[in-house]
Amino acid sequence: MDEVAGVALAGGDSARMGRDKAMEPVGGRPMAEWVAEALREVFGRTAAVGREGSLAGLTGIPDAEPAGRGPLSGVVTALRAFARPVVAVAVDQPLVRPGTLRRLAETAVEAGTAVCVDGRPQVTCAAYSPDCLEEAERVLREGGSVQTLLERIPWRRVERETWTAWGEDGRSWFSMDDREAILAAETKFRLRLMD
Repeated sequence: MDEVAGVALAGGDSARMGRDKAMEPVGGRPMAEWVAEALREVFGRTAAVGREGSLAGLTGIPDAEPAGRGPLSGVVTALRAFARPVVAVAVDQPLVRPGTLRRLAETAVEAGTAVCVDGRPQVTCAAYSPDCLEEAERVLREGGSVQTLLERIPWRRVERETWTAWGEDGRSWFSMDDREAILAAETKFRLRLMD
């Protein structure tokens, strides 16, 4: 799919993990490799936002804003770089399903910004329209977050009944930002993830 870009949000400082979580092994491979593989399966244009060099074969695009600004900085950077809708997924979400990414991309083409709701909006596995860039830049300057952005722009809520029909069970946005979360994912999704 060329009309939408796929990006890994990889600009965090991995404070909870204590080391670069992108390289943390899950199921025998670094998390970044799982995310990169899912992105490449769906998108012709991909990148790792928040990185100077490449990451798991994805071209790195440094954050346009200073470090520590959170996922919104990555979304703004990706929208500026690609000038098209982007589907963004956090690098610590290695269980992301290509099918979910594809459906988010299709929804973005049809309806603009689209975010799965699983109790709360899952903003780090979502599609963002270039139509929201100006407001996203404003929110970023004000020190706000992606959640703040969603309060100010129209967006498509992808509710549970829709994403479960895609074959999604919540694993695509399950963040593994520490070892306890990896163990929790093993239990929740009945997978072997720890070496």
